[in-house]
Amino acid sequence: MNYIKELKAFTNWLLLNDLPTSAIVLWHTLMAINNMTGWKERFNAPNSTVEKLTGLSKQGLVDARKKLLEKGLIKYEKGKKGKAPIYEIVSLVNSLDQLPYQSHDQFTYQSTYQSNDQCLTIPKHKQNETKQKNKEEEDARAINAFQFYEQNGFGTISPYIAEKISMWIDDLSEELVLEAMKIAVENGARSWNYVETILRDWASKKLTTVEQVRAERIAYQQRKAQEKYPKKPIRQEIVPEWVHDTQTTVDEIQNIADFEEEKRKLLERIRKYKSG
Repeated sequence: MNYIKELKAFTNWLLLNDLPTSAIVLWHTLMAINNMTGWKERFNAPNSTVEKLTGLSKQGLVDARKKLLEKGLIKYEKGKKGKAPIYEIVSLVNSLDQLPYQSHDQFTYQSTYQSNDQCLTIPKHKQNETKQKNKEEEDARAINAFQFYEQNGFGTISPYIAEKISMWIDDLSEELVLEAMKIAVENGARSWNYVETILRDWASKKLTTVEQVRAERIAYQQRKAQEKYPKKPIRQEIVPEWVHDTQTTVDEIQNIADFEEEKRKLLERIRKYKSG
């Protein structure tokens, strides 16, 4: 059973059918339990476990299970003495993927492109094949993200987390979701909240490729290194102020020397006059 395909198919089914919230919660819980068992066609699920995971009472579980049975979404066998009940989830993928098909000379043509000298027609079944192939590729990418999540210590994927992962794959890309998970593992923070914080940051910065993300991380690490180890200031010698005085010239220095000499001579004359 393809987890992501079934989730999308169930969402589409709910758009066309009424189902109480308790039954919706039970369906998602049974999907999660089936995931833990390795996607067996038939699997055991103790009532106590289902009640704990769904938050339903005993009677609430009975009523929700009855609704799923009435809608043909599950099959159920009451557990024999000492054994848990047996469930089987009915796949919605095949029933929703079946589209009405009409043929005319084996093909129904949806689009026709005409030019002056030719008429090109595209078979509808070819278009359906292309859409189906693209859908399968998207699902395969999502499955890889789910597998990485469960295989690298994040825990078992709940229906809520599965929808979150699928949403981010659609908004950004599977490569970026995986890159965020890898960073979380490297930093020892194996939680979806941590991964989603990273994804929100990338989305706000409009980073759309792994290359852009890694370049941004390198730039960030360089900025942090500069903040931690700032450059040492270059030592500057203290220079006398007169060196920077552009008005001081050689002539001015010479005038000062001449003044001092004249002063000396005058003092010498005064001394001789007094002693005379």
